[in-house]
Amino acid sequence: MEGATYYRHLCVVALIVSAAAGCSFSRSSTVWRPPVIAAPEANSPDAAEQYFAAAVRSQQDGDPACVDYYYQSAAYAWRGVDRGVAVGQPVPPRTTELYNSALAQLLITAQEFGRWNPHSGITIVTAAGPMVAPARFEGFLWSPGAFESLAPCGQYEDPNLLHQHRSPGLGVTLVAQRQGSDPEPFTRRDGVFAATALLRPCEGGASFQLDFFDPLRVSTTYVAGRQVAIARDISAPFAYAGRVVNRQWLDEFIRPDAASARDGLFMIEPFQPDKIPVVLVHGLLSDPETWVTMTNELRAQPGLNDRFQWWGFHYATGEPFLASAAALRRQLTQLRRVYDPARRDPALSQMVIVGHSMGGLVAKLQVTSSGELLWDSFATRPLAGVRMPPEGRQLVHEAFFFRPSPDITRIVYIATPHLGSTWARRPVGRLASAMVKPSEQRHAQFEQLVRDNPGLLRDDSTGRLPTSIDLLEPTNPLLVATSQLPISSRVTSHSIVGLGRTTWTGEPSDGVVPASSARLYGVATERDVDTVHTRVQKDPVSVTEVERILRIHLTENARLTTQGAGRPGWK
Repeated sequence: MEGATYYRHLCVVALIVSAAAGCSFSRSSTVWRPPVIAAPEANSPDAAEQYFAAAVRSQQDGDPACVDYYYQSAAYAWRGVDRGVAVGQPVPPRTTELYNSALAQLLITAQEFGRWNPHSGITIVTAAGPMVAPARFEGFLWSPGAFESLAPCGQYEDPNLLHQHRSPGLGVTLVAQRQGSDPEPFTRRDGVFAATALLRPCEGGASFQLDFFDPLRVSTTYVAGRQVAIARDISAPFAYAGRVVNRQWLDEFIRPDAASARDGLFMIEPFQPDKIPVVLVHGLLSDPETWVTMTNELRAQPGLNDRFQWWGFHYATGEPFLASAAALRRQLTQLRRVYDPARRDPALSQMVIVGHSMGGLVAKLQVTSSGELLWDSFATRPLAGVRMPPEGRQLVHEAFFFRPSPDITRIVYIATPHLGSTWARRPVGRLASAMVKPSEQRHAQFEQLVRDNPGLLRDDSTGRLPTSIDLLEPTNPLLVATSQLPISSRVTSHSIVGLGRTTWTGEPSDGVVPASSARLYGVATERDVDTVHTRVQKDPVSVTEVERILRIHLTENARLTTQGAGRPGWK
């Protein structure tokens, strides 16, 4: 299906299926506004005011000298800031306004005119020649090369944020973005993160430097011998990243083999030793952005960000979830080999995985043992007797035969269809399943498997490679087998169940997954949430419940760490 016909069907599926399968057609509108810049006072005798007025005029004329004028304005305004702090008096509002405006515009224009280099600082042209205001970084996990783009924060509105976690203080809050530098393994090339900037004298006071602080880890600095709070905004990066809608989950659902460069396991920040990973797995017809609400809240809670690191898993949801689960298992192993090959970090063996909707099934397959059950529900003879190419055999083996991860000790299911969803066998589910188009190579491999092995498949009624929606039908043998897999005894399980709707028979439901399908026998805790399927993972009650579970995890693992002290691999 090509061209206009393809995209017409794409829109039909999006509008119909998104309401029924755990996603939203597009992200709610996000508004991002740059900071309000002070109006210049051209006739003021104050040097900071004069340089600021000159900077504004130069910027309007497209003159790169505006960079130098903004630098001088901020430098002179700093003297007023320093004086106020030194005597313990409030800094005059105009001084603060002028300093913040000059600094924000300095950062903006330095980038515009090619004067910003994250490895060195900002080039300033003076009467004596060019000089560099050096950049210094405090508290960051990111290397200086990641500060390629700097966007000062203004006001923003993002419906996906329950709260904007920010506080007043000294300096200009920023969103920093890496745009093309080589990322650390398992981090994204275009990662965004929060920063706070100050322009203040270098040691000795002869010139000025740019100080950047990580507001997740640094809350104060010293000015005139006094400890003062810095401005903080740790929610801004989420809003900034969402200002441009570039979600590709629908195309990834329909064409799962057209893998995105963003697919796979990733860390929100660079790897942090001795911190427990929390892996967030999105659901059907969705992507990692569905976790913005929860991640924004959890990172802001006292004690959590100090002990956990936040990871995500992005996958094409039209593909059978057994294949996605196999990819996650493989990448979790690879990540540990990269960052802890000797397995000396006990935090990496206390991992928590949280899955929403079908993501809960992907997560479940990380902590269960397949035995022969999955394969026997799919095929009529052992894999060893199946004729297929070696590369195909390897992929099949990874999807159908596995043991629980030794590193995951807790799992949280959110609106997970353990027993499937009747939506999968209704017309809307059939339509969505029919729209999934595997690659020609994948289709040819499946046809060859069937042709070379007559009678192999227990259910070959469709005559095509099964999709994720096919596997969510309550009577699908693979789904039934998945529900019967034993969960590792090392793993503690929790359930969050949506109850915002009822099924056509009157059974409690979230509108997609019946409560009876979302409930799992043997979980340590179960929490009901009065909301619909697309909102369960964003509901404040769910966020609070996950926070509670993580704090329990810290308490229990602190005890285990103490008990394990002195054993090999424990610190």
